[in-house]
Amino acid sequence: MSIKAIDSSLQAVYETQLLAKAMPPNSLGRLASLALKLALIKEGPLDSLSLLLFAADHGVVEEGVTHSPQQITYQQCCNFASGGGACSLFASLNHAMLSVIDVGVNHSFSEREAVVDCKIGYGTRNFLQGPAMEREQCLQAMETGRERVRLAVGEGAHAIAFGEMGVGNTTSASAVAAALTNLPVSVITGKGSGLSDAELEHKIAVIEHALALHPQRDPLTVLCNLGGYEIAAICGGMLEAAEASLPILLDGFVVTSAALVASFMDGHLHEYLIPCHQSGMQGHRRMLEALGCGQPLLDLQMQLGEGTGALAAWPLVRLASHLLTDMTSFSDAQVTDSTKLLQSMGLV
Repeated sequence: MSIKAIDSSLQAVYETQLLAKAMPPNSLGRLASLALKLALIKEGPLDSLSLLLFAADHGVVEEGVTHSPQQITYQQCCNFASGGGACSLFASLNHAMLSVIDVGVNHSFSEREAVVDCKIGYGTRNFLQGPAMEREQCLQAMETGRERVRLAVGEGAHAIAFGEMGVGNTTSASAVAAALTNLPVSVITGKGSGLSDAELEHKIAVIEHALALHPQRDPLTVLCNLGGYEIAAICGGMLEAAEASLPILLDGFVVTSAALVASFMDGHLHEYLIPCHQSGMQGHRRMLEALGCGQPLLDLQMQLGEGTGALAAWPLVRLASHLLTDMTSFSDAQVTDSTKLLQSMGLV
């Protein structure tokens, strides 16, 4: 199944509907533009968001690319699943459905820890010693992402967001993004969780070495060689969500690397992306530009990941989705149509 191109012929219809609302034309600015984009993706209000947070570990941490010990991955998964952490708080306050899904964490979770078991492996290989994932493992992770989206839709989700957890995953995300965009590694790579300048140079050197070891640039092979189980799951999930004509709330750096892979696999994917925020991570703006999905809604210098940027933007997305269907028109409100007056004077 492939992703359908957005039917842009309906743009004029929705613009006319918006101009009939009881407000000066263009007075809601980018919120109105968002309303139009959402309507083209999925007509009607969006009231139910599902955040699928995929977690996995990365073998490249052996190269000293992060200060964070690997056990933080499973510890935070337990924290999130029990209602802790920023993602869980934001999801709760937004009445969003949060699932914490293990696709490759180097830990065996117990049932009481409430982490969804979709484990494919106990972390990827160090990509300086071979492909991070075998092709079959990568495809299985992608299919897991698709399955979780189908489940979310069955539970009533109107929109999908993705989060991630995985110590070392900014290194994998940077490598994937650099390989696909052909941008210099130094432009696309940031300090992650508190590296010094010298340590950042080492991280860049590790990624440059990996790109030389893995010269293939087709998206699936890049994902296998340089990615992670959670990045692959998000990529598959995005393809599934777009095929189902659902808006995809795009989070930060790591999730955007998965979106790049998905967009290289299907050129219509970017039409379904709602860029929620520009991460404080270096390189994220360039990744968004490469995707061509428009200006992000927020720029709060967040760089936590976990889907928190998407959750922070969700209230704006939900508001925008109600404009065309629920806001009163001039005629409904019995208000003089100032838009028609302006149109008669050639000012609109």
